[in-house]
Amino acid sequence: MRWLLTAIVLLASVACASAPVARDFDDVSDYRAVSFTEVWDAVVVMSGDQNWAIETLDRDRGLITTEWTSADNVSYRDCGVPGFRATHIDPMGRLDLVVRETDNGTSVTVTTNWRVTRNSVNSLASVECLSTGTLERELHDAVRLRLR
Repeated sequence: MRWLLTAIVLLASVACASAPVARDFDDVSDYRAVSFTEVWDAVVVMSGDQNWAIETLDRDRGLITTEWTSADNVSYRDCGVPGFRATHIDPMGRLDLVVRETDNGTSVTVTTNWRVTRNSVNSLASVECLSTGTLERELHDAVRLRLR
């Protein structure tokens, strides 16, 4: 009987969980007729305004990366549904921003990475999440605002 109860609980926990949904969004924005220096400076200032812990700031490569940091805003990520008697805890996020000179100006690519810890009965597991595109859109909007 105990085995049957365990099997039912395990089946229910798997049946109730769901994977995150992949979304199509623009992670690259082009800033026509704007120099690399202007865009780079806007991205650096915007990063500071957001209080991100910068891990890499490499102007020659056009690369800014942040450290993994607490990311409570659930609108930025989709981690799926954790399942029966499980929760997602400790949400973390990190960013890679790449600034490149193009024929028409400068482009900025934003790549976000998200993860949470799935807390289930007697177990913890790291879960990779997918971006919803919300943060990427907000970042590109903030850069555009800085360039005005």
